Amino acid sequence: MVTINTAAGSFQGVTHHNIEQFLGIPYAQPPIGNRRFKHASPLYRYDTLVDATRFRAIPPQPYNKLETFFSSKQHTFKQDEDCLYLNIWRQSSGKSKKPVIIYFYGGGFVNGHGSAELYTPEHIVAQHDVIVITFNYRLGALGFLDWSYFNAQYDKNNGLSDQIALLKWVAHFIEYFDGDPNNVTLCGQSAGSMSIQALMQQPQLDHYYHQVMLLSGVLQLDSIETGVHKAKHFDALIQQHFSGKCIHDLDTQALLQLMAYDEQARGKSKGLELIYQPINETTMSRPLAQFNKPVVLGYTKDEGDCYIRNESRKLEPQRFVNVMKLNHINVDFNHVQTGQQQAEAVTALYFIRPTLNLLQQMRENPRCWLIRFDWARPEYVDFASAYHILDVVFWFGKMAILKAHNIKLHTSDIELSKRMINDIVHYATTGTMPFAPYTIDHTEPHIYNN
Repeated sequence: MVTINTAAGSFQGVTHHNIEQFLGIPYAQPPIGNRRFKHASPLYRYDTLVDATRFRAIPPQPYNKLETFFSSKQHTFKQDEDCLYLNIWRQSSGKSKKPVIIYFYGGGFVNGHGSAELYTPEHIVAQHDVIVITFNYRLGALGFLDWSYFNAQYDKNNGLSDQIALLKWVAHFIEYFDGDPNNVTLCGQSAGSMSIQALMQQPQLDHYYHQVMLLSGVLQLDSIETGVHKAKHFDALIQQHFSGKCIHDLDTQALLQLMAYDEQARGKSKGLELIYQPINETTMSRPLAQFNKPVVLGYTKDEGDCYIRNESRKLEPQRFVNVMKLNHINVDFNHVQTGQQQAEAVTALYFIRPTLNLLQQMRENPRCWLIRFDWARPEYVDFASAYHILDVVFWFGKMAILKAHNIKLHTSDIELSKRMINDIVHYATTGTMPFAPYTIDHTEPHIYNN
């Protein structure tokens, strides 16, 4: 056991192999009861010793087959609307003023949590004297539906408010854990990357973090009108399936059921349609073109292969055209007939082009880096290309997940992961990557491959 005492409360964690873990610390008031549809309220005081020895409940969400795939063993996590918990990893010894990395998970704003095996950073912390924090934020309708449509006292972007509450908690408490509040890196993948971009547009948050790493996801905010339209649609589903009930009468299971009805009503999209996502607000007053902190932007070589795995998993061509149009992407019907064509279109138009466009917008910022993940093992059908999410295995050193899929690891695979971990820690420590930044004259990505 290890205990951290502060003027505002004490936290009892556990030690494993020279790594201290503080798991399941509540960072905001439970978003239940009269807080259920409202922005998070950060916690700054604890009246009793906080038991931080185990993971706590995760946000309510549908089954996620990708989480099962990216695991080396079975895990069971309790789901509960009382889910605003964070987890801290650090070395038992080492310096004070450690760089702090906060990881934002992906999952299309409907799945994910900070205790998933893929995101636990014990390998990063074992290799380097840094602090890594994972946390939960509200998902789906609870996190990203515009509840103010139902009642002016309620809020939109509740999941984003959870993330902001987490940043405020870290600023308040991380020094007690030997973290440096003046050197905080935000790192996120997919919806996590998009979340960070929503925070980057809010200059009032600038003092809470110092550099960002955006992996495989460029944000397109919903307009206020789109947010209202989605809330109206959700309301119609309530009237249809839970006639006469108001939103307070809907328990967690009913909300998850309504989310499933919502998805069914829209039709198949392979996760390419984000039904729930951040909505534009007046607080988001800064265009990303004016963002001037260090930025790393990354993508994988074959992002789309995660969405369209093979010919049997493709969408009907017209449906694919319509889904891409929902993302303001126009594709030629005749060029998306096969699964391979659809996967390549997702890679090129849903991921790479928006990434390069964002870099172009930020061209006045001299501290931008572009990276690409290329690792693949063509002899293994499940790892034959460098698809969406696969890079996260290497950023977190999760070689056990590859072993669980019976991959024979090469020394070069382990070295690649170590190199990637070295680079993210170098970035978190110095605000620079150990290779040339992206400029008008240097536009090629730094490639991670063995």
